[in-house]
Amino acid sequence: MTPTTAPAALRSSLSMGFGVDPVLVGIITLILIVVFALFLFLRKTLLSFSEGVRDGKRGDR
Repeated sequence: MTPTTAPAALRSSLSMGFGVDPVLVGIITLILIVVFALFLFLRKTLLSFSEGVRDGKRGDR
């Protein structure tokens, strides 16, 4: 019986329960975080833009 290294042991214990590759889970998690951050950035930008437009209309009168 040969001893297993820590990453191989961790990989086998994670994939035993779910049958997925932990690297794939990490990549998908990273992609989801980036998409969520972009969503928040665009939302903040559009809300600030619309608030500026409203303030500009109020200042002209």
